Amino acid sequence: MSNVTTHYGSDGIVERILAAVPDAKIDALDARQLYPFDQLHGRELIATQDHAARLAPSSSDRILDIGSGIGGPARFLASTYGCAVDGVDLTKAFVDASAQLTKLSGLSEKVRFHEADATRLPFADDTFDAAICFYVGMNIADKPAVVGQAFRVLKPGGKLIWTEAVLAGGEPYYPLPWAVSPATSHLVDRSALKTLFVDAGFRIDEIIDETGEHVELALKRANSGILPSPAQQQANEIVLGAEFVQRRKNYIRSLSEGKLASLAVIVSKTG
Repeated sequence: MSNVTTHYGSDGIVERILAAVPDAKIDALDARQLYPFDQLHGRELIATQDHAARLAPSSSDRILDIGSGIGGPARFLASTYGCAVDGVDLTKAFVDASAQLTKLSGLSEKVRFHEADATRLPFADDTFDAAICFYVGMNIADKPAVVGQAFRVLKPGGKLIWTEAVLAGGEPYYPLPWAVSPATSHLVDRSALKTLFVDAGFRIDEIIDETGEHVELALKRANSGILPSPAQQQANEIVLGAEFVQRRKNYIRSLSEGKLASLAVIVSKTG
């Protein structure tokens, strides 16, 4: 697990993000002002909106975010739907930044973050109404343990939305956003990923191939001529690493050439 924390850990995350937010007022920060910087997964805010709509939680629901990063999806869910969210992440720098940004956004009563290993979640059985895990699986060596823990802590009937890049045809181009080499990249193919959920006891509701949407969005941005501001670029690099631009290009190239696919797996806990 130390490879994960080393790969993602960075100091000064909050300061860099706040410097990049236009007209940021520390005593009156809106979670929406952070969305350009805190949605650290494939298709970013668009994907968060799409998958949150699929969950459509009520204000009384409690949601688990596995691999919560710096808290963007968790804050989105709480501010949009009024639900309570618990985020877990292995990287202390992310957990600390999540808590600080959430406090500044006035959402601390709804959203909490925990530094924890997803293979040993610190929650009782049947705790959560739903769960999300956005683009974390590629860093997880013991996927069965994490999927099993998600099943354990969900209430019967609870839904999990899990997004992940999977092998589709040949070795992808490295470095990628989640790994500098195959040694720290725990990719599986579509069939193996589906089997993980079935073996854990989940019912497969839907598997959505989002590869085309990822590539289309990247091409649209590349052809728009709109480049990130220096401050925004700096924030992205601080959060995801100095090589993030090249990592992202390699990811999109791997998708475009059919070496990788991007899937959203929607499952439910039966019983």
